[in-house]
Amino acid sequence: MAHKVLLAGGGTAGHIEPALAVADALKTLQSDITCEFLGTDGGLETLLVPKRGFRLRTIPKVVMPRAVKVQTVFFPLQLLRAFFSALKQLKEFDLLIGFGGYVSAPAYLAAFIKRIPIVIHEANARPGWANRLGRHFAKVVAVNFDGVRQKWPSAVLTGMPIRQSIASLAQIEDISTFRRLTIDTWGLDSSRPIVAIFGGSQGSRHINSVIEEFLLQGTEIQIIHAVGVNNPLPAQQANYLPLPYFHDMAAIYGAADLLITRSGAVTCSELASVGKFSILIPLPHGNGEQLDNAEALVAQGSAIMISNEEFSADWLRNNLAAALEKARTFKPQLNHMNSGAAKRIAELSISAISESAER
Repeated sequence: MAHKVLLAGGGTAGHIEPALAVADALKTLQSDITCEFLGTDGGLETLLVPKRGFRLRTIPKVVMPRAVKVQTVFFPLQLLRAFFSALKQLKEFDLLIGFGGYVSAPAYLAAFIKRIPIVIHEANARPGWANRLGRHFAKVVAVNFDGVRQKWPSAVLTGMPIRQSIASLAQIEDISTFRRLTIDTWGLDSSRPIVAIFGGSQGSRHINSVIEEFLLQGTEIQIIHAVGVNNPLPAQQANYLPLPYFHDMAAIYGAADLLITRSGAVTCSELASVGKFSILIPLPHGNGEQLDNAEALVAQGSAIMISNEEFSADWLRNNLAAALEKARTFKPQLNHMNSGAAKRIAELSISAISESAER
């Protein structure tokens, strides 16, 4: 009997990309499984999910208030509305796999009421509220950090599901040719260092403004910069290539000598998997998970961390050359666990469906 799986995760690539990796793994393991996605109308999932050939269902967005304000009084109503919408969307599905974020909490509640088994993946070193709620209903909880597994004893340490194209980078024998051919497509000089800059899937206005100021004095260092699809695209200039979004992250990781980026869980896991040195700028809001993620890479010697407030054009001018030298001499210890994480979660998901069907 063919099974239907709904994968819930939206808002940012940090929730969407792991879900897509697991969906691909599910289809590889069991070709007759149907995978669909649950997201919101305004999230990045509206671009990424259909592009990968999966159907996207949507429910209203629910944002957990991080401080007491006027909008806080509407949160229960927003959650209830999204819950009833999720109940409708979950019809005929055999499993829900949640990755946290805006849509997961109402989906977890709806799946629990409908007695649909739940599998959760927690990507961050500091779990968000949706997965902290959902783990109490879940049949399987998979985590990316051992520290979370220790706090949640029943959880399974799987690592981070990453795109196969990125996992395969470690298998490329002639990475120098890959780098040269990739940089040639960008119109840059492969004989000189490349710095790739991105502020997460939505871009970062602060990082963008710092780079804009940095470029006022010109630079001899080549920069490729994803500014975010909703942000204005700067003019291209000598040694600077701006893009709305990095669609091919394998090319970025394979060709760049240094990464400057936020420290989302997916980004940090991908950096660890491909062995790239980075400058990490944790997002200053949220529940502090990006700070924890960055500290894990700093402790391994694979990153420099700078706060959002301290990251400035002057700081970059004073530290970029030294960071590039550290990147040049960096000897990575690759994290191979992430390359098999999507398959492991897919296997746990298929087992959860089978066990539920037997009852």
